[in-house]
Amino acid sequence: MLPKTKKGLTQKTIAYIVLLALALTCIVPFWIVLTNATRSNTQISAGVSLIPGTHFAKNLDTLVNGKINPVTGQRGEGWNVFRGLLNSLILASSTTFLSAYFSAMTAFAFAFYRFRGGQSLWRIILAVMMIPTMVGLIGFYKLISGLGMVDTWWPLILPSIANSFGVFYLRQYYKTSLPMSLIEAMRIDGASELRIFHRLGIPMAMPGIATMSILGFIGNWNSFLLPLVVLNSQSLFPMPVLISRLNPSIYARDLGAVYLGLAVSIIPILIIFLIFSRQLVASLGLGSVKE
Repeated sequence: MLPKTKKGLTQKTIAYIVLLALALTCIVPFWIVLTNATRSNTQISAGVSLIPGTHFAKNLDTLVNGKINPVTGQRGEGWNVFRGLLNSLILASSTTFLSAYFSAMTAFAFAFYRFRGGQSLWRIILAVMMIPTMVGLIGFYKLISGLGMVDTWWPLILPSIANSFGVFYLRQYYKTSLPMSLIEAMRIDGASELRIFHRLGIPMAMPGIATMSILGFIGNWNSFLLPLVVLNSQSLFPMPVLISRLNPSIYARDLGAVYLGLAVSIIPILIIFLIFSRQLVASLGLGSVKE
């Protein structure tokens, strides 16, 4: 039998080794993307390497100005990466804000109000959560085509108002974090229902809203299928669609430029996560301690 001190030290050592292995498992793929962004097409095709290359400037030139055809010497079509980043930022920010606000408002109503048909509406929301988005893609396209919204951002922004998962998540959050007595106290003080939501409901649920916003921002930033179907103009393309256009065929692809585009598209997500990481941890820890 090992002494308690040695046993505890051994357990800590094993725990640190496991955590280190998990951290490396998460970090290595990102590092491979960054290193491949600095390597040539031939080097990337040869195999994986963790050592950065010397073709960053060439890959950036290919990404922005287009690839040079070795036969004709002419450049292919270049892509405005900064415009793609701006488009992704506008789409992801607007959809995240609308989704967070209206999901919180709807969840607040389902959590604290009792009204006729409320349970039936709640069951409908739960059922909608189970339906994959791709199932209604054809019908959705016919709808926006009839409304004249094809090749605009409106079909990508407006549906975020009805986020069934956000309503479900925040309703459960309200149930565990906001006592009804506080709402009744504000009603006694003469506050309107909308004022109660803005001054009490939103601040109390801010960790949950932040968590949902982080997940929603990442999902909207990486959204590919719906923008690919809805948008036709290059000036409206977000980053995922722009990156996909770098591979027109297996013979004309430039892997270095593709990896550089991926690396550029990852940076805003990392920044958002670092800014709101505390709210994310606070939300996940809610309810773990009982008074």
